[in-house]
Amino acid sequence: MFFGDFAEKNKEEIEIKDVVYEEFFDLLRLLYFDTMEITDHTVPHILKLADQYQIEKLLDQSKKYITQSEGFDVMKKLLLADRYNIAFLKDQCLMSFTRAKDLSKMLKSSPDYDIFSDGMKVAICDRIRQLKQQ
Repeated sequence: MFFGDFAEKNKEEIEIKDVVYEEFFDLLRLLYFDTMEITDHTVPHILKLADQYQIEKLLDQSKKYITQSEGFDVMKKLLLADRYNIAFLKDQCLMSFTRAKDLSKMLKSSPDYDIFSDGMKVAICDRIRQLKQQ
């Protein structure tokens, strides 16, 4: 939008809609000033905005943070992996289960299963099948 071959490139002002001011400010601080760190609190909106504006540097930082964070349970990590196509995080989460019973139990206790993409649901079912065969 700012640097590509888009109509906004030559405008002096660009109106940005549907963005929370504080969240966008966090994005700018990370991108231009490097005056803040990604945290459990900021990573969901940084990831969303970095994806929306295709800022690879912040996408990579956010993905790395989520992978290493202990502040998110497996279900939340799976939701983020699904929403932002983070294959290595999806694999890490699914491989963390060593028993089909535990994975099934987590899914039954979470209302979020219904919002997973079909691809994620298939991956979850495949993991359950793999674990049952062991």
